[in-house]
Amino acid sequence: MNTPHSRFGVRDSVLGWLRRLGWNPLDEGAVAALRGEHHSALLEKRLLPWLRRYRYEWEGERVALSPTSFDRIIAEAETCCHSLDWVASSSAVHRLLVHGVHTELELPNGRRISVPVPLIDWEHVQRNHWDVADAMRTDLRLAAPGDPSDGHVRELVGYVNGIPLVVLACVERDAYKRWGTAEDGIRHLLRGLGSMPINPPVQHAQLLLSLDRRGGRHAAVGTPSHAWVKWREHGWSPAAQTQLRDAALPFSDVPLDPPWATHAELLHGVLSPPRFLQLIRHFLREGRSGRRCLVRSHQFFAVQCALQALSTRDASGRRTGGQLCLATGSGLQRTRQWLLQAMRTDAAFRPIRVLQPLTRLTPPPEDRRQRPGPLPADQLTEFLAGRGPSLHEVPLRILRGWARRTRLPGADDEMAATEDDIVLLVDADFWDSDPVLLRRLRRCLPQATWLTLVAAPVTAPVSGLDPGPRLYEYPPEHAVADGVVVQAWRDVGPKPEGDSPSRRVAQVATAISQHFHDLIRLAERGLRAALLVRTVHQALDYQRALAVDGRLKTHVAGFDNRGLPTDRGSERIPPEVELVIVHGELPATQDARWAVLYVDRALTAPERLRAVGMINAPHPEKRTAMLVDFHTDDRPAAAPPEWLPLPVQDNHPALGIQRQRLHSLLPADAAEDFHACRDYLVPDWDIGPHGDDIDLHRHRRDLLHGRVTAFGQRLQVAISAETALTGKPSLLGGQYRALLHRFSLLRDAVSRLALEDDRFNAEDRRVRHWAREQAAQVCEQPIDYQLLGPLEPVEPTAAQSANQLYTRLRQRLEAGGLDADAVERGRTTLRQVLVDFGTAQARFAALQALEPALENPLQASDTEAPSSRGLLVLRSLFDTTLNAEMYEQLGRRIDALVANGQQQPLHQFDVYVRDRLEQMLRGHLRDPQLAAVVHAVVLCGPHWPCHGMTGGT
Repeated sequence: MNTPHSRFGVRDSVLGWLRRLGWNPLDEGAVAALRGEHHSALLEKRLLPWLRRYRYEWEGERVALSPTSFDRIIAEAETCCHSLDWVASSSAVHRLLVHGVHTELELPNGRRISVPVPLIDWEHVQRNHWDVADAMRTDLRLAAPGDPSDGHVRELVGYVNGIPLVVLACVERDAYKRWGTAEDGIRHLLRGLGSMPINPPVQHAQLLLSLDRRGGRHAAVGTPSHAWVKWREHGWSPAAQTQLRDAALPFSDVPLDPPWATHAELLHGVLSPPRFLQLIRHFLREGRSGRRCLVRSHQFFAVQCALQALSTRDASGRRTGGQLCLATGSGLQRTRQWLLQAMRTDAAFRPIRVLQPLTRLTPPPEDRRQRPGPLPADQLTEFLAGRGPSLHEVPLRILRGWARRTRLPGADDEMAATEDDIVLLVDADFWDSDPVLLRRLRRCLPQATWLTLVAAPVTAPVSGLDPGPRLYEYPPEHAVADGVVVQAWRDVGPKPEGDSPSRRVAQVATAISQHFHDLIRLAERGLRAALLVRTVHQALDYQRALAVDGRLKTHVAGFDNRGLPTDRGSERIPPEVELVIVHGELPATQDARWAVLYVDRALTAPERLRAVGMINAPHPEKRTAMLVDFHTDDRPAAAPPEWLPLPVQDNHPALGIQRQRLHSLLPADAAEDFHACRDYLVPDWDIGPHGDDIDLHRHRRDLLHGRVTAFGQRLQVAISAETALTGKPSLLGGQYRALLHRFSLLRDAVSRLALEDDRFNAEDRRVRHWAREQAAQVCEQPIDYQLLGPLEPVEPTAAQSANQLYTRLRQRLEAGGLDADAVERGRTTLRQVLVDFGTAQARFAALQALEPALENPLQASDTEAPSSRGLLVLRSLFDTTLNAEMYEQLGRRIDALVANGQQQPLHQFDVYVRDRLEQMLRGHLRDPQLAAVVHAVVLCGPHWPCHGMTGGT
């Protein structure tokens, strides 16, 4: 990536990949021509051709729509989301997309009927119009942070038949040339969820994407920021990426930078036209709470692999089965629902009859809970006889009893059973049954296909009983990397002393209270923990012991064999509760606030994996999850090691590596000198190779900021386990704690001098407070630590004073609310100081003289026509006094070229100016000088005021 890219590298990369996928980039003029009314969200002239081509089939005849129907359909598509919030608007548009817009149609016999008219051709992807363009720009006076007109986040909108269904946030560099993150784009897009957002995103959107230079995340409308995930394409490889990059471009007249490899997987996986229609039509729905549910990549490919296996048969005519292995907590139940829905909608799989032996049946609807019905055993008999619904859930114990009682079929029975098309959709509890019983069940249902959906691969319990090949695997490391779950750790609680049950309960309660205090409370996380016990009496004993300790607010909750609360008190847990003592079975639902799980009961292998899924759901304040086991007897191997939580002791090697990475940011010869380390990281301004001002220490400072937080997060997990569960922290842990304290002080001091205190997010502040072992009160203002109080004051040098003053003046320009002309003139003046004055004393004196003028800069409306901006650029790079007439002429020509470039669409400004400016300057400047001028003009030119340009020659 040595080739200089445009200012909007992420945006241009996204457009480059979308072109290769079949999307048509539109400029502002084309969008305005296709749009109906000025403020309409639809491209009406894209939707009209589809409506004109559409024909309704009626008794063998194809009937066209009337022109009045066109207007009604377009009006319905436009106004269906008026007076609705963003989530409700998206749901209303989705219903129109899936079910069509109902309109009256006049038949040849004169009758008028109401027919649904689809807005998209679902069966023929290429018959739809696929367009992408920049979001509508608004008046800058009304622009809010995150507005599409902001240069930090560029917003794109994807249209299908003129309907805006996709919004993409492309996060670029900010004014300090610091790359933004996908989280910035997510915050930019989620502004639409506010009560009265300024310039909200398009209300018709179905999918949202946020991309930065390292990749991106996606979600449906209404998804909270912590639930956005990456897309992991099954079978993706560098060869597939190269093939896509080298594909023929249908719109080759649009010049764009080469696309970046980091965006290919997400855009191909979500926005390739066939995949996009498949996701919108079959894998996007509304949940019970109104939240929109979009399939995740591992769930989608698990369904596709299962359908592919079921579509093939072996030599005996039985459909192929196998295993779908998805990490615990990644949505096994939701994957099961997606699979069953896909089998119902595909005609090829409708003859299949699905039997689900479960230990936890789906709760019946409220109106059916009190109705008597046939016994589960009778329902199973009816299903196996070919009667009843094609989808049936049966308690696993009922199926086991049926297998014990049923006579093994003979040869004639087996031949008769070949016509059965039954699929057993089983889980880990099914394979935890007696192997003899499983073999007998296989003989009773010889033609049934066994499809296993588990949280870890299942090995054959005995020879001759194969659970099938692994059709799809999604291990925990992939789930953590994609943001689906958080990293889970496991530890073993201390062995209590003494044989008295009450004494044991008191010791475990004390350890739990201390562990929660160190891991959650001191880290200022609004999370809670759970304690698993077997009986209600054990739960009450622990509640009394914890009440004596007095540090935790507890609540007792019981769950039945379906994982549902046994009473109203178990269902409604007060929000202030910190520890939930669970007795009975494991809960069936995830609570994202649960971050720690204490286990004091025996768990089977499937239950142990299910317990991990209780605590690893993402939450804004959760970075890791912890499972602490106080029950050490008869613990079976739940799964292969790579599918289980990692031992907490594995943090120590990683801490050593992170310590070395922190020390690598300090000066090698003065690592113990606080002031030398601070000066090694504070801003140091100079002129870069392309004529712009650069902070030589900015990248080093960014690394320090992120590494201190990451080191503190990992140290919290390691130290809390040592302190609470062993009672005596190790010497190494104390050294790491002192190291974190020192680097946290250094980061705060550097951030203060660099005027970057606003960079501290909630997690950075938690680590900072934890390093000082003091938690901020809710009512406190942002804490201003007196960092340098105990340190010996040192008089700043001239270079330090100059850099501090330059940083302060530069930030004042960026945050002063000035217009673009005033900011650009001020930055040019500051850069000129770095060019004209080489010594620190001279720079400091010049900046002091310049400070009063920059405190009250003239706005563009208060000045006459400013001097040539092109000449200012040349003066900042070269000595223009040697040939003043030539440089003045070049400056005027640069002004005229930039003025013409500003008339082009914003995303084409770079290419338009770059090509013409190189031809203009070639012959007047040497190649290094030419490259510097081109880079400076492309960087600053879009912000030059048009009225300040003079005519060229």
